[in-house]
Amino acid sequence: MANILGYILSSYGGLVGTCEHIKLNIYSRKGLKMQEKTVKRLMRWNKSTVYGKLHNFSEVKSIEDYQRLVPLSTYADYDEYVWRMAEGERGLITNLPVRRFTESSGSTGKSKLVPLSFWAEWVAQCFGFSAPIGCAVKWFFRKGRPLPPQKGLLTAETSWRKMKGGTISCLSSIPLLNIRPLVPLFATSPKEVLFPDGSDMDMHYLKLRFALINKKTSYLGTIFITTLESMFFYMEENWEMLCDDIEKGIINENVNVPEHIRKKLEKKLKPMPKRAEELRREFRKGFDESPIVPRILPKVEWLYGMGTGALSLYAKKLRRYIGEEMPIHYLGYTATEAFMAVPIELNSFEYVMLPQNGFYEFRPVEQEGYDNLLTIKDLEPGKEYELILTNMSGFYRYRIEDVVRCTGYYHQVPKITFCYRLNQIANISGEKISQMAFDEMVENLSEEMDDLYIGYSIYPDRSTSPGHYVLLLETASPVSEEKKARYNEAFERMLCKGNVSVEPLIKSGALGHPEVKFLRHGTYDDYREVLRKRGANLNQVKPIKVIDNDEKKDFFFSHIED
Repeated sequence: MANILGYILSSYGGLVGTCEHIKLNIYSRKGLKMQEKTVKRLMRWNKSTVYGKLHNFSEVKSIEDYQRLVPLSTYADYDEYVWRMAEGERGLITNLPVRRFTESSGSTGKSKLVPLSFWAEWVAQCFGFSAPIGCAVKWFFRKGRPLPPQKGLLTAETSWRKMKGGTISCLSSIPLLNIRPLVPLFATSPKEVLFPDGSDMDMHYLKLRFALINKKTSYLGTIFITTLESMFFYMEENWEMLCDDIEKGIINENVNVPEHIRKKLEKKLKPMPKRAEELRREFRKGFDESPIVPRILPKVEWLYGMGTGALSLYAKKLRRYIGEEMPIHYLGYTATEAFMAVPIELNSFEYVMLPQNGFYEFRPVEQEGYDNLLTIKDLEPGKEYELILTNMSGFYRYRIEDVVRCTGYYHQVPKITFCYRLNQIANISGEKISQMAFDEMVENLSEEMDDLYIGYSIYPDRSTSPGHYVLLLETASPVSEEKKARYNEAFERMLCKGNVSVEPLIKSGALGHPEVKFLRHGTYDDYREVLRKRGANLNQVKPIKVIDNDEKKDFFFSHIED
């Protein structure tokens, strides 16, 4: 019965996702009108709010009026309003019903609380849950067969808390929270793992423990590719323990699981010696001759997760486990404030902006100041822009501080890819190196040195004279002292090649020679655990690419190998 219900749910999700793709195709053909309609609609709905009266929403009759009358904003303009909304007050920045608030991870600074209107919540539901399945439906249809029954390994950990004005969670949790009773029908993990009660648990172990025993596991689901890649690295390190526990039908006594949860979970397990031996046979063949996932979970045929832009390095590392042929839905471009753009095909690195879910303005990154901002009709493919967002939940002309690149157009709507955050550009002597540039440098370094990296972080060290860059690496395998000695010179070459300003600055003495330091095994998992214990939702924790405060510096430098 559960299999039938799971199949029905997957089919329904695929149908909704396909319908949303059809609607996006229609909206994108009249994208300019949709943007103007969105502005007028928001002004009409919200002119009686405190914020609307303050900024004369009633006088806005066009996009030009909106840009003239309503100022640019930052989160500080909404912080007090949002917390009052969380306490139950209404009519402050939006008149649309709000029952949920989303929260940033806190990994890049103080956590932000953002209201989520019913409109925005529905868009998140459709494009965060159904649209990936819709893409999978199209992909399988082209292969001449229907979408198979869906039962997948989900890495998401969905948690929330209540306030008088509604529930608070991360945006990625919303789709699962809305269908909470149904999630176990299409996920291999039991509800105690999918919806943890806040207890400290070894989630990598638990999710793998239940996925590996299910030979019908048919997809992999994550928010950030980094989480899935980290989980498979854990599997590579601990497969013998996992197989032993599967054989015995237990949860290992050394794994961190509260006793009351352990008892519930072990009731769902039974000894499976045959399955354990099947897994051991494949694990003993190693992880490098051929991808391990198709060998141990042969029904897995696709996955979804954010893995482009700054995460592309981790997506490539994941291919070692899943193979080069498995299609990926890259979820799209989203932030705590809104779902803004989505891929409409599997394996697509281009995201189509959603003209119905906000109003978008753009500042060319080379332009000083914010006069004469562009709209969706004005972008040039190949150029980078700071995005200014008006969302459907009460944030107006909001400087989200993200930089995106236009990759082309889908009818009247831009296709974009995320590049970097404005506050994550490293700059010591005017060279202004973006996170995206560092990603490429480290990827090239990995290929040249033939080492696999679990993660990397850049520290612009301004305490020396002159200042210099420190690259911190956690490698998958130990690196010999002889090879370590070659890393500084190789990284300097990558820096000079990746940014034309670096070599002249080094030669002039304005920038010091870079250095590479190696982190102890498990450093990035340890940092994620620190954030989790502070209350950060791991679904939202992004890789720490630039060390930009003393707290991060103290943590990572304390984990450098002796």
